[in-house]
Amino acid sequence: MKPNDRSTPPAPLFAPALALTAGALFALFSVRLSVPLLVDLIAAGLALRRRFGVLVAAVGAGALVATLFYSLPGLSEVGVDAERPVVLSGTIAGHWIADGTPDEDGWEAPFQVDRFVQGGRSESARFVARLRIPGEKEPPEFGSRVRVEGYLRRSAPFANAGPSEPGGWRISLKSRVFLEVEQPAGALARLSARWRRALERRIGAAGPESAGKALVRAFVLGDASRIEPAWKRGLRWTGLFHLLSVSGVHVGLAAALVFLFGGLLGGWLPRGVRLLLAAGAVAAYLMVAGPLPALVRAAVMGLLAVAALAFERPPVARNGLGLALLLGVASRPDLVVDLSFQLSMSATVGLLVVAPRFELAWNRRPLSASPWLLRALAASAGAEVATLPWALPAFHLLTPASFLFNLIAIPWAAVALAACFAWLGLACIAPNLAGQALPWLDALAAPLGWPARIPGHWRPAVPIAAGLGTALLLATGLGLLALVPDRRLRRGQRAGLALSAALALGGFAVGSHRPAGTEPTLALLDVGQGDSILLRDRARAILIDGGGWRHGDLGGRVLLPALLAEGVRRLDAVVMTHPDTDHCQGLVDLSSYLDVGEIWTASGWPAEGCAGELFAIPGARVRAFVAGAHGHVGRWRLEVLGPSREEVARGKSPENERSLILSAAVFGRRVLLTGDVERVGEIHLLDQPQERLRADVLKVAHHGSRTSSAGFLLDAVEPRWALISVGPKNPYYHPSPEVLERLAARNLHVLRTDRDGEIRLRFGRDGRIRLDLPGAPKEGF
Repeated sequence: MKPNDRSTPPAPLFAPALALTAGALFALFSVRLSVPLLVDLIAAGLALRRRFGVLVAAVGAGALVATLFYSLPGLSEVGVDAERPVVLSGTIAGHWIADGTPDEDGWEAPFQVDRFVQGGRSESARFVARLRIPGEKEPPEFGSRVRVEGYLRRSAPFANAGPSEPGGWRISLKSRVFLEVEQPAGALARLSARWRRALERRIGAAGPESAGKALVRAFVLGDASRIEPAWKRGLRWTGLFHLLSVSGVHVGLAAALVFLFGGLLGGWLPRGVRLLLAAGAVAAYLMVAGPLPALVRAAVMGLLAVAALAFERPPVARNGLGLALLLGVASRPDLVVDLSFQLSMSATVGLLVVAPRFELAWNRRPLSASPWLLRALAASAGAEVATLPWALPAFHLLTPASFLFNLIAIPWAAVALAACFAWLGLACIAPNLAGQALPWLDALAAPLGWPARIPGHWRPAVPIAAGLGTALLLATGLGLLALVPDRRLRRGQRAGLALSAALALGGFAVGSHRPAGTEPTLALLDVGQGDSILLRDRARAILIDGGGWRHGDLGGRVLLPALLAEGVRRLDAVVMTHPDTDHCQGLVDLSSYLDVGEIWTASGWPAEGCAGELFAIPGARVRAFVAGAHGHVGRWRLEVLGPSREEVARGKSPENERSLILSAAVFGRRVLLTGDVERVGEIHLLDQPQERLRADVLKVAHHGSRTSSAGFLLDAVEPRWALISVGPKNPYYHPSPEVLERLAARNLHVLRTDRDGEIRLRFGRDGRIRLDLPGAPKEGF
């Protein structure tokens, strides 16, 4: 059947469900709305009747549900003192995932909190936190109501020119004695947890840990924690990270496999029985993977489709999506501000609404000769355009070819998912045989790692700083442009579409452009408890250290928007002063988003841990330096002051003492960048000639630790400015009061990222140093 011959069945639930979702989104993004006003809006919509009135009433209903849901104070209104323990009551809202660290084993799960107690206050508060508990013993099943006591924390918002949102709330318990089960989980939740634990045991017993096993956990159990970080980074820039999220593709394939398998082995089974088995497969999948929002929506839509086929009625996917949205938003309105919800919902809308229009517009030669290719291209492009308004502000990457990548990746994912189901079934029956089959599964998982091997300059991804409005302009322009070839349109209509697309894309280009400055600049970026220093001169730039977390993507969440706001889209080099996580890991993360030309570091670091990951960046040349080496970045002239060749040869000094120490000079001004060097390294610095040590600006070593910034070094450097990169309320109590006293005694102008956010110094030809604080300062100074 040709695309233009298809009729669209009615879907009365779809438009009201979208309107309800839009109302909830508006209410949660805006100030608190008046309940009587919303009730009046609903009444007015119902009085209008007809389609427009129903949509008005749905918008009002969505806003009312969201407002009532948050009539209790949110956590930001309650306020949290991170230095004092809290008592939280709530429900385990998902399956536990093993979360071992180098120090101890543990478990982690989402925790839906409804009660908050700190000190003498007891407040109702509705929010979700990640709960981590120690120990190997399995924790209470999801669905259990528990009471926990610990320290509630989140990473603060980072005050850079390109701001980032604060991290999610986390509470870690020191011991299980601080966890009390107030109400056990229900029978269904207990059964779900029992099935999942049984499958985990079977997976663990079937041979050694491998990429294939990680794929099974990701595709079947929804646990992508075992996938290699480098593979995840590669999937991000290709636009294929969604493959690791259990979604409608997985649900549909599970149902189809069971239906077809039942037909092959038991053709005598009635069609209704096979449909019932398919519905059972969907329900069992939901039980095993857990109540992931995307999976719940897909399961609802899948079960509705199976029911429609059983009653011999044509399934209407848009109605299924509408019902899933209604149920989800009515039960948890805060889902509308959850990124995974936004992406999965918009992708589904793209498949059901945008893709058919693209298919009609492109139904001409040569694509009309291959209907399957036409349909696949339209589906992939429709989902890509529909998700752009959410994906671009979140990930800051535009991947124009991602819809083509998906044409290859989706069929592979279907084959891989079928193989994962088959292997898991084998592991349940014959673990030894499943262990022998692991190499085949590993080979099938290998394509996940291919994007990570591609050098940065070959990647078809464009880093872009764009907000929701700018990204919406881009999506609108691309969507209009895709409709221009439609032969059903008159010439004037095509010209109007082309002009509208050009205006939208032009608005996007203007809104996303960040010109590079003309003066040499040093920017000490706010990365929390870590170091990251940008040296830039026009289009040339290097990044010295990149902060970093053991878990999470600081490079994509913090560094990328900060660098894009500075006009940086490529780095000539990244510099690792030493391989501590809070200096190195962010550089590794960032390599997934920006092209990196070279990697500079001190000599003598082994290629293992974070340093090993950094040295393995595809296409980047690694250069090792010792004292006396020179380099340049535009008009910046760099000189390496440490470590010396003798210190590198000994190789037994602590990592901090072997930090790469740089002196950067421009227009007669000098900056001393000291990494995390401590007292012994500072003593060795005194071997340098006096004129090499003197600097106008000193990056205070080791975040202001009392083991650094000795008086003799400050006297030798004689700086006027002292810059400290430090996290707010950090557990190390940096900067040390002793160091602050030494700096104050010398009347230095002290700037700190925990108070001032990003610190930008511009160096003029006249020798003047100009200060900018482009991020919103956290406190005055």
